[in-house]
Amino acid sequence: MIKRVKTQGLCNEVYKIEKNNKEFILRFFKKAHSVKIDRKQEFKIQTLAYKKNLASKPIYLDKDLKFMTCEFLAGKHKKSLSKKQIKILAKSLKKLHGIKYKKKPYSLKKEFLNYKNYLKDKKSKKLIKYSIDILKKNDKKKDFVLSHNDLNKENIIFNNRVFFIDWEFASKNNRFFDLATISIKFKLNRKDEKLLLSTYFSILEKKQKKKFKKFKIICKNYWKLWFKANF
Repeated sequence: MIKRVKTQGLCNEVYKIEKNNKEFILRFFKKAHSVKIDRKQEFKIQTLAYKKNLASKPIYLDKDLKFMTCEFLAGKHKKSLSKKQIKILAKSLKKLHGIKYKKKPYSLKKEFLNYKNYLKDKKSKKLIKYSIDILKKNDKKKDFVLSHNDLNKENIIFNNRVFFIDWEFASKNNRFFDLATISIKFKLNRKDEKLLLSTYFSILEKKQKKKFKKFKIICKNYWKLWFKANF
């Protein structure tokens, strides 16, 4: 049995398949005009994450890069997070960020510059310039790790543990991008942010708190521009 999933993304058309008492996800790829996705990289990174028990098992990637299949993950999306769930999420994220991946890092600066091709209004130009100025001072190589880069509520599944889905934007990136995205999407308060960071870092320092605050600004600007360019 094949059934179209209710929640659909910008870059995929998603179906659930039931066969021989097993469940799978089938994703047909769509193209958004400001989004460039390396599907081979996506499949490879999801495989690495699966081996760490952080993702569903990838099954097949079409040779023409039109679709892929993976095992279905049962669980729930959360609209808000309890303290226990914040801790579990922070530990799972640190585990993801610890996966070794040698590809060239994703450039947030280039992505912001790319928006100039789609967004010509003064407000967008101001956001782009301001974000790049912040990145120049805070985007250090030592913070570059394998990142998911799209940790909205729909891409995080809770089922005793935490699993991440939809790996199309995954790449090496600054660890604070994922951390800041979680805070923004789940609307964490200061106490919750402190719990997130203190669980993630073995020793939480002032400079880490400062970088986190800066990346919250970067992430907010990034998602504003992303949605504006694609909708």
